[in-house]
Amino acid sequence: MLSRRDFVVAMPAAYLGLYHRANSASGKMITPPALSGGGSATRIGNFYYQAPNGIAFIKDDAAAFVINPGGSHNAGTVAPDDTFHRVIFSPKKATANVQRVEFQWSRIGDVIIGRLVSDAEGEMSFSLSENWPGFSSTFSADTEGVKGIAKPATGETVTWRLKSLPAPRAADEHQFTVTLGGPEKPTYLVAGFGELPSFNNIDGLLAEAQHAYEGRRTKARGPSGDILAAIADNLNNSRIYSSDNKTVAISVSRNWGDSPNTCPYFCWDSFFSALLASLDNPEMGRETVRAILSYQASDGLVPNFAHWSSGISKDRSQPPVGSLCIWKMHQRWPDLDFLREVYPQLALWNSWWMKARNARNDGLLQWGTSTGKLEYAQDETGWDDTPQFEGVTGVRMVGSTMNVNAVDLCSLWAMDAYYLSLIAAAIGRHDDARKYRQDHAAMNARINTKLWNEELGVYCSRFWDKGDGTAGQFLTRLTPANFYPLICQAPDAARAKRVLAIMTDPTQFWGDWILPTVSRKDPLFLGQTYWHGTIWGPVNYLVFQGVKRYATQEIQSKFAQKSVHLFMDNWLANGYCGENFLSINGSVGGDHNYTWGALLCLIGIESVIDIDDDGIARAGAGYNEPVDLMNLPIKGKRRSVSLRMGKPQVTVAPGPPHREL
Repeated sequence: MLSRRDFVVAMPAAYLGLYHRANSASGKMITPPALSGGGSATRIGNFYYQAPNGIAFIKDDAAAFVINPGGSHNAGTVAPDDTFHRVIFSPKKATANVQRVEFQWSRIGDVIIGRLVSDAEGEMSFSLSENWPGFSSTFSADTEGVKGIAKPATGETVTWRLKSLPAPRAADEHQFTVTLGGPEKPTYLVAGFGELPSFNNIDGLLAEAQHAYEGRRTKARGPSGDILAAIADNLNNSRIYSSDNKTVAISVSRNWGDSPNTCPYFCWDSFFSALLASLDNPEMGRETVRAILSYQASDGLVPNFAHWSSGISKDRSQPPVGSLCIWKMHQRWPDLDFLREVYPQLALWNSWWMKARNARNDGLLQWGTSTGKLEYAQDETGWDDTPQFEGVTGVRMVGSTMNVNAVDLCSLWAMDAYYLSLIAAAIGRHDDARKYRQDHAAMNARINTKLWNEELGVYCSRFWDKGDGTAGQFLTRLTPANFYPLICQAPDAARAKRVLAIMTDPTQFWGDWILPTVSRKDPLFLGQTYWHGTIWGPVNYLVFQGVKRYATQEIQSKFAQKSVHLFMDNWLANGYCGENFLSINGSVGGDHNYTWGALLCLIGIESVIDIDDDGIARAGAGYNEPVDLMNLPIKGKRRSVSLRMGKPQVTVAPGPPHREL
């Protein structure tokens, strides 16, 4: 098993030959610097927040060089080990006749080889000015290209070079400009540290790298398109390097940072991003979990946000979905060492909720903030402008919590306890597992006793008891939060049937696009802004965890189909991974490149085949179309899965050998 440092510096054995062949024209056999044993730690990838189409070269966490062609943000194909990249974009600095450029490149040790193919003859410039705080690099024109120099605190000089064929049209300390020959005449690049490879056979080497990644990457085939590649492309393109913590981790979007070290780690977003990443890039999923947990407070609070221009939210958290996501990651790629590593932090977070958000000491939880500001307490829900409490007379802060027992938080906490019990059992903490099973059952009992609204036939948040033991008033605005008790297995079959009847009512939450964040009957539905009536990947994904437990196969299948189609219609048409979606027409709302939109595709995958809590992969209802899933990780191995309509049997056949990155 490679260490975390090995993940940064090691190069897969399959590509050693590729590196040697890239240099064979010179007659020399060059050992890739990353494997030379000289202490080199080189990171190469599209890790700069404003350069999704560019390349960052980072040396020893002390020097960096970035080439950035600018242009539109597109989630192209990215191998997790950066041995293959392919992106098609409209360049920012190009002659007017050049509208489209395809950029392919491959990392080989401490260097890259690359190829640019344009739709027309012309010129294109790469910016050289980007850098991270604490790093400084200078560039100058060099023979056939550009040279970069950096002097870290150690005093040693770091030298980086770039060459192009044809030679650059112009080069200086700010940018270099290459000639583009149109569709039939590629422009070639080599760049990096140490001796650069020749330009010989770059086409062949890139084809080999692409073929190797395509053979092992997760991918799907079916009428809706490649739902697995949609996840991988979005998450592999969301890896951002930060010089302040010397970490590559997934940030929610390149659009949310206003400096290289302020691409934010939002709390529940990070756990969902880690889960999504783990399908194709398990170590990056684990690194993303480590990134957000590194900001956990000593009392257990995992902040609502960290590593952002606004600092760290030390007053509030976000929905406790960490144990759910980490257990599912473990089911894909079992890693007991990682479970042991993060379990104490997850357990501490779970206990924090009961200490900080259990205002009446009765085991029911409320959203809150130590600032006493209602706005911030609503931010803690994860639904920043949540309609659940809007305009409700009497909703207020009392100290650090709202005066409402929150059905969504109670349900998520019970869910968290359930998955903590599974994690604890897996690492041999059987007394802890027993305690968490008891916590789970006790919270479910409280939810059923205190938060079931018999009149409406659904679970509801509720004002505190009046102090005399008389239950408080229910909050009766309906949102998907009312369905969250399905997730934690609180209802019996009769109650679940009534909840599902509301969820599948086309006048309320069902329809062509699901699930709106407030009932279609509610006046707030027409807002269609942020959390007012829009559709969100994390909400659908969480509710689907309950749908799988209680709903008929027909409902499961339709839920998955609607989720997949909502995402893929936008992805195939525009390349959008939506922050949210409008429930009146299915178009993207909010940020067009936001990682958790891809959870809608994960619903589709789990509808076809899911790994149950007992560790057995079982066939599901699917999403109403034939589908093939290739290289899908199941219990540590990549598998090929096929589902055909009318044939509920799923065949699981061995995929190609898995190679841990």
